[in-house]
Amino acid sequence: MFQAAKNFALEKVIDGVAAAAANMSDEGILRMIKILRTLMPSDWYANALNSAERYVKEKHPGVEAARRISRNLSPHVRKASIRNFVLGVLIEGNKVRKKFYEEEGFNAPPMVMMSPTSVCNYKCYGCYADGEDWKAELEPELIHRVVAEAQSIGSRLIAFTGGEPFLRKDLMDIMSKHRDVMFSVYTNGSRVTPAMLDQFAEWGNVHLSFSLEGPQVITDDRRGAGAFGIVMHQMDECKKRGLFFGFGCTVSRKNLEASTSDEFVQLMVDKGAAYGWYLNLMPTGPVESQDLMLTAAQRYWMRERSAVIRKTHPIFLVDFVNESWLVGGCMAGGRKMIHINSNGDVEPCMFIHYAVDNIKNKSIREVLRSDFMKKMREAVPHDARDARPCMIIDHPDRLRNIIDTTAAFKTTPDAGQIANEWAPYLDAYGAEYGRLDAKHIANVNDPELVALRAEMPRPEVAVGVEVGKRYGPRRETEAVKTSSCGSSCATSAPVAGGPQAAKP
Repeated sequence: MFQAAKNFALEKVIDGVAAAAANMSDEGILRMIKILRTLMPSDWYANALNSAERYVKEKHPGVEAARRISRNLSPHVRKASIRNFVLGVLIEGNKVRKKFYEEEGFNAPPMVMMSPTSVCNYKCYGCYADGEDWKAELEPELIHRVVAEAQSIGSRLIAFTGGEPFLRKDLMDIMSKHRDVMFSVYTNGSRVTPAMLDQFAEWGNVHLSFSLEGPQVITDDRRGAGAFGIVMHQMDECKKRGLFFGFGCTVSRKNLEASTSDEFVQLMVDKGAAYGWYLNLMPTGPVESQDLMLTAAQRYWMRERSAVIRKTHPIFLVDFVNESWLVGGCMAGGRKMIHINSNGDVEPCMFIHYAVDNIKNKSIREVLRSDFMKKMREAVPHDARDARPCMIIDHPDRLRNIIDTTAAFKTTPDAGQIANEWAPYLDAYGAEYGRLDAKHIANVNDPELVALRAEMPRPEVAVGVEVGKRYGPRRETEAVKTSSCGSSCATSAPVAGGPQAAKP
């Protein structure tokens, strides 16, 4: 009885926050935090509430970003988003994850990421999914089972990536059956229709992350002529409907400066994007990524630049690899997420193409118990700063050791290059970035670091220049022809003005 009353009161508070969020004063936010503390006393929420209080008192741009996002959302989407996140992910999800921890001795990930298909109508150089089996896809029944299992362990955030997820015509039907979870879909936007957006506006629990590389010339260079225009159009349509959406950007030597420029970030703010994810191009797939990866010096510059952006623009930006403290360190291995590829192989993250289990044969709980995932979680570099979190580019020796001692198998043909022929390069890369980070800890005003922050380090790769080997062609017509998805693969025409086929 008491718990029911408490839940009712909490729902009323959350609904009140949703109704007033767009124009709530700083004093109102502080009062709301005080109320939430009484309703959510657990240590699981204390840090988040303390941080929120500090941001309000410091007049952090993030507070205005929250107000801007709230103003852009429709009342229904605002209410559904806050309810799903606060009640579903933070409160109910954490209760279940706490029980999971008591049973298993380790935390369940709050997010499960899936690639329902690896078919894509674009051909982007350096894509981490390039080289995956085009004929593989996750059966609808399996996706439903995974979502249900994820909920049962407290994972209330489901992310779809690919491939292009919306080439699956049945994806809308799949999501319609799970209105009590949050879906985040990483998409190029070319297969999103007005009817789909209307449905998202009605549901309120689907968030779109549109893939961009920066301004038009940079985006179209990697994704094909018209790709930038498609995303701009879809963002306008999302904003009209009051949807929650953002952008994702793969950062390489081609687009580092352009993708982090004030002009591009402000464009995303003006378009209504709530958030932006920056992901370093990683050494996966068939492209010679060493020639596209940021240098250690460029990576340091980006880390410092991202911090400046957050202080000067009202948008939530996360530079996942370089500032992983924002998400509690590296998320791989079930610490915060797992990735299920289109063949069902369960990978520690979408960049580590190794697995020991397939979700078709085991439950999520059983997969997380594996020695492979356990060693991944234990080996994740983690300290108070989380400035060097990645086992691929910061501590590659740890990743190699796990691969060698767990009988992990490759999930793509080129997966082994990070543990074999590229090992010397990655060891040197990690050591150099570690040297710069050690200097930062010792003296942030070290002359070398001051010079790095002052101007983006070169070299760059020019727009129009493609690098290294690749599989191909990966045009949609050929991919669909060889895929087993049959009727579940969408074959509708691209958005007008968009890439009719990927670049050769």
